[in-house]
Amino acid sequence: MFEAVAPRYDRMNRILSVGLDQGWRRKSLRELDCPPGSRILDLCCGTGDLALLLPPGLRPVGCDLTPAMLEIADAKAARRETSFPGVAGDAMRLPFDGGVFDAAIVGFGIRNFPDLKRGLAEVRRVLAPGAKLVILEFSRPESRLVRLGHGAWLRLAVPGLARLAAAGTEPYGYLRDSILSFPDARSLAGTLAAAGFTDVAYRHLALGTVAIHSGRRDNSPSSPRR
Repeated sequence: MFEAVAPRYDRMNRILSVGLDQGWRRKSLRELDCPPGSRILDLCCGTGDLALLLPPGLRPVGCDLTPAMLEIADAKAARRETSFPGVAGDAMRLPFDGGVFDAAIVGFGIRNFPDLKRGLAEVRRVLAPGAKLVILEFSRPESRLVRLGHGAWLRLAVPGLARLAAAGTEPYGYLRDSILSFPDARSLAGTLAAAGFTDVAYRHLALGTVAIHSGRRDNSPSSPRR
């Protein structure tokens, strides 16, 4: 599914977010607060929008399940005369040694984890002790009125916009359903804490329809890879 939508992925993100998604990415990156030379995992990196916004001096490594997304990220990086080290890999079994990243960020990808607890355990495994995880993700608004309006937007507008962009409705039907069924920000924060992250916090954006989560990997020994 994501292989087929890759060529139109960026365009649809801009349309569906009313052009706000890049601003959300910049705000989430400011949460990393990493010194130069830090190695950053951009998990579920898609076409590289997050990693390509990182300031110079940081060392991003992208990981995504879809090779077509990584090819687009590489082409975008080449146009900017930079590089994008991308690795095809499954978030449930990351192709990295333990403790090798100074931080990790997941932008609009964590709701695609088939097993959220296992995926967070894998992220924790590859982070160094004390390293920060930042998650940018759609969220369920706390306001009932906003929740009703957001649900109507997802159910009614998303399929029509997908048709206008010639993107096909199936991937964006999945997008709609995955957003509507994803845990709210408070629940996700609890899951992060249970997965071994400390200093867990979140803040809402866009009337609560998007949230930035953060937490640090604790200092206890990492579980072995299963």
